[in-house]
Amino acid sequence: MKRLIIATTIALGLVCAGSGSAAQDQMRTTNLQNVTVNAPGQYETYVLDLPMGYGFEAFVGNTHRQYVQAQQAAESSEALRKMGMAPQPYVAVAVDNSTGPGVAKQFQLIDSAQNTVAIVNVYCKRVAPSGGKRCLLAPQSVSLSQRLASI
Repeated sequence: MKRLIIATTIALGLVCAGSGSAAQDQMRTTNLQNVTVNAPGQYETYVLDLPMGYGFEAFVGNTHRQYVQAQQAAESSEALRKMGMAPQPYVAVAVDNSTGPGVAKQFQLIDSAQNTVAIVNVYCKRVAPSGGKRCLLAPQSVSLSQRLASI
């Protein structure tokens, strides 16, 4: 009887370990051309490198729950960046793509002297095209005359 209990315990342990491994495999991140789609049910991440030595990162929530997760991730990333502890100098924002047919937002990146150093437009569709991205990040160049005009 003791051997049967021990054998059953070992068998159950191996089955549980195998299912834990399978669950971890589903949580892998997939990278597609500056787009990171986390595990199903999580927000999407879009990254844009800007010429000033830093970048722009948009966390896009396609449901309300994903948007809340995206907001928390953006706030955490921004706090680390402002403390100088971020692994990469990306300005992070959260975008709510959970209502309507899509969303279009414009973000202005401003330096410490209140000069606009970059403008990034974010366009998102509610439904992703087959094999495509839901969102597009479109930077606008900011010339010296535009900077002086805004002072």
